Amino acid sequence: MFGGLGSFIASEVSGTVKRNATVIGLFAFAALLLLCAGGYALDAAHTLLTARYGAVAASLWVAGGLVLAALIAFCVGLFVRNRPRQPRPVAATAALAAAPLAARVLSSRTGWRVAALAGIGVLGTILGRQLFTGTDEDEA
Repeated sequence: MFGGLGSFIASEVSGTVKRNATVIGLFAFAALLLLCAGGYALDAAHTLLTARYGAVAASLWVAGGLVLAALIAFCVGLFVRNRPRQPRPVAATAALAAAPLAARVLSSRTGWRVAALAGIGVLGTILGRQLFTGTDEDEA
């Protein structure tokens, strides 16, 4: 019974990994095509500006536009880096931390009683923290 469950989980995980790898590959290909299209558009803009203002002025305009785009991207990166992160859910963190201990404790005969008491204690701690921390989700 557990062998079938393990093979089912393995097949689901491998399918998910293959799908994610395909999606990432397609995104990388799209980014490469976008980069090529941007270079072609810059060349076309340089050619147009050369006909109107001369080669040196056209190069300066294109370089200035690229510097402006880089500055905007840098400022957006700084803004995103300095934004406060959302707090992690306490229940998920506690579940991930307690999983190895729970597996070891549940394998013994008295483990069920200890696990039940520990679960009640952890649940009380989680509920207490969420009740008394004063989260302002309604005001945000």
